[in-house]
Amino acid sequence: MSRNICQPLSRPDREPRQTQRELQQELGKLLITACPMGLNRGKSPARGDGSDQTEPQMSSPRLLAALVRQDRLVAAQVFSADARSRIGAIYLGKVKRIIKNLNACFVEIAHREQCFLRMGQEKIPPFLTNRVYDGRILEGDELLVQIQQEPIKSKQAAVTTRITLQGEYFVFAMGEARTGISKKLEEAQKDRLRQLLTRWQVTDSEGRLTQQEGVPPFGLVVRTQAGLLLEQGEETQICEDILRREYERLRRQFTALFLQGQHRTCYCCLQEAGSALEEALGPFKPGEYQEVVTDLPQVQEELLQLQERGRLSLQAKQIRLYQDPGFPLDKLYSLDTKLTEALGKTVWLKSGANLVVEQTESLTAIDVNTGKCIRMSGDRASGPSSEDTMRRVNLEAAREVARQLRLRNLSGIIIVDFINLATLAQEEELLQELRTLVKEDPVPVQVVDMTPLGLVEITRKKVYPSLREQFVKHGY
Repeated sequence: MSRNICQPLSRPDREPRQTQRELQQELGKLLITACPMGLNRGKSPARGDGSDQTEPQMSSPRLLAALVRQDRLVAAQVFSADARSRIGAIYLGKVKRIIKNLNACFVEIAHREQCFLRMGQEKIPPFLTNRVYDGRILEGDELLVQIQQEPIKSKQAAVTTRITLQGEYFVFAMGEARTGISKKLEEAQKDRLRQLLTRWQVTDSEGRLTQQEGVPPFGLVVRTQAGLLLEQGEETQICEDILRREYERLRRQFTALFLQGQHRTCYCCLQEAGSALEEALGPFKPGEYQEVVTDLPQVQEELLQLQERGRLSLQAKQIRLYQDPGFPLDKLYSLDTKLTEALGKTVWLKSGANLVVEQTESLTAIDVNTGKCIRMSGDRASGPSSEDTMRRVNLEAAREVARQLRLRNLSGIIIVDFINLATLAQEEELLQELRTLVKEDPVPVQVVDMTPLGLVEITRKKVYPSLREQFVKHGY
């Protein structure tokens, strides 16, 4: 397999000047390298404010996937090349114990592992292999489950009975036999995709997807990347063939999964999750990076294999091997400094204000402080008491809060203590700005409201461990 070698890359701070519109449209670079060794205990290199920014120290090498855009770290994932996540793995399990007051049960899978299943959340009937489903889940039932969340601390792994197969362009899921297309696409893009699907799909008189006997009803979701591929692709037929291959692969895989599940022994694994590298790519949305750059030949080889199998929506020339022993990839992008800041307690803003991030067992608290901010450009009055300054600082802080949610992979309850604002209109403006910003997050985020004490309540779905938890898990 041929390698695309870049030697060396231009430094981020030496790239040609771009217009504001080009900067807004710029895609990031996904970097995959050995995790920097320079994350030692000490103060943040960003500013000498005397705050204690304690970081764990690495004891063994691990890999890092980092999305960098305009020389800023957007998201990061720490992983071990020889480890395999189980998120997405599908098992034939058995219900061992039902907890009625929680409307939940424990399902045993391979190696006698007990997993937590919340009942009643899914409107889709589970796929039972030992009896006909009658609206109830009973002890002793054998059913297909999919790992939804890895064990965290004292909590068991969480599973779901709604089996889903995801690709770069399509998602097959148990449920109503309908086709849905991403709302982010334009109507013309949707029409073009509908025409393609009409040629590929078999439907009944009411437009429902037809299934093979023994396979439960399933629906199809067309992802945003499918429309973008057709629009950006130079060769229309080639792009259509790429979509057709993934569609057929996922449909065959989905059908075989349920047909085989009826005859397999209980507790077996019907489908394993992807490789550690494939799982590490999960937090990064398809289409938000223009290329993958790595300085590890074995990683480039695996990426090219994923690309050939249609598991990575990039061309082979966009998977590049960086080779410059005199200036490593992590040094080129100052990843050690960026990660130290991302793990630190204090985040400084351009205005001189700062955020203080405190992660606890029950919630994350973010405090917005004026810090060294005295006056921002364009204010009508000088001094820290200026209403316009407070408003501008809060809006700047809102942008950074939205960024930190994804960068640190914060989840659960997040409480943000913004600087007190003078009017209800300014408070509403702040909430609206925050709600707009978090829409860009690939993980569901909800800005709930502002409490009477002026605290903004946010919730973010738990999908992956926080950045700090990842470092602790991997031996830092």
